[in-house]
Formats: sequence, C-alpha cells, structure tokens
Amino acid sequence: MSAAWTPGSASRMPDPTPETTPEAAEVFARVAASRGWVSNLLKSLGHAPEALARFSALGHYGRYGNALSERQRELVIVIVGRSITYAWAHHAPLALDAGVTETELAAIKAGRTPEGLSPADKALCDFVFAYVSFAGIPDPVWAALTAAFSPREVTDIAMLAAYYLAAGSLIIGLGVQVEPPEVLAIERAWQQRPRVGDQVVVDSR
Repeated sequence: MSAAWTPGSASRMPDPTPETTPEAAEVFARVAASRGWVSNLLKSLGHAPEALARFSALGHYGRYGNALSERQRELVIVIVGRSITYAWAHHAPLALDAGVTETELAAIKAGRTPEGLSPADKALCDFVFAYVSFAGIPDPVWAALTAAFSPREVTDIAMLAAYYLAAGSLIIGLGVQVEPPEVLAIERAWQQRPRVGDQVVVDSR
C-alpha cells in the first residue's frame, strides 16, 4: 500500500481508488510527494481531481511556503481547528513539535489567546481569534498585527486561516474520519524532515 492509498474509510463518500478514479492517481501522487502521504481530508476530494489539485496546492503553500515560522503556522491552524476533532488530532501534536506548549494549547482549546506570548505571537493569536469569529477585526487588534508583521506575513496569516476554515468546512460537510495513530505518525515524521525552501529533503539511500 503506497502512502497515497492508505487503508480505511476516509469519509461518508465512497473512497476513490486507483481503479475507481484513475484520473486522481497522478494528483494523489503529487500530494504524497508534497506531504508524505494523502490524508483522509484530501482523499475525500479525489472524486474531483482538479479541485483536489488546486486545494492541496494552496495547502502546500500555507504549510511550507509562507513567510511565518513553524510555530506561528501551527498557532494559526490550531486556533482555526480547535473545535474540529479531525483538525485537532492532526495539528495539536504538530504544534507541540513546533514549540507550542501544552499550557498554550489548553488556552487555545478553551477559546482564548494564551498568556505570556511574545508581542508578535499575541498579535497573531488575537487576530486569528477575531478572524474566525466573523465579527470583524477590532482596530487595536489590526494595529498590533501590522506593527508585528509585514504585509506579506499578514497576508500569509489570513490565507492560512482561510485555508483551514475551508478545510474545516469540508471535514464537517463530508464527515471526514480521523486516521489511526499509526497513520497520523506518518505526517508527524514527515513534518520533522529537513526542507530546502518548501520542499522536504527526501533520503534517497
């Protein structure tokens, strides 16, 4: 079984396979090369290969190509996904690996910006909490964000949050199932590999 075709039901949709959806095979292979595997979320989009290709490309940029630190990326993601079991199962461990503490995760899970953050991380968390509330961004939150981050970084924060809002909607709408721990471990190990730019360095030995 390749990394692109992990076993188990991905969602309420029938799982695409190389036999039933051959046109998705190339896209799944690209996703596996980008991320080390194909998650149940992305597998569930395999019935629309072009949509999968475009959605996963934006996710690749958000995870590996934007201007934020690994810790800042995971802070954005766990704030957006804190109420979605699938997202939390994936990203709470990755956040810990990126330097987010258990105490900080507990505060985020409870719906608040953690205490004791750097000014930049506090501004990021306050912004993302406001962003996902759909109630607008208060002027002081915006001022703190733009004082701490460049226009490129602010755009990357907003784009990453938007991607995971979309991902959360898909998870809920399609009933995407959380992978077992041994499969989630593939993602965690992949995330820890060294990178050049947005590409993971693959050991060819």
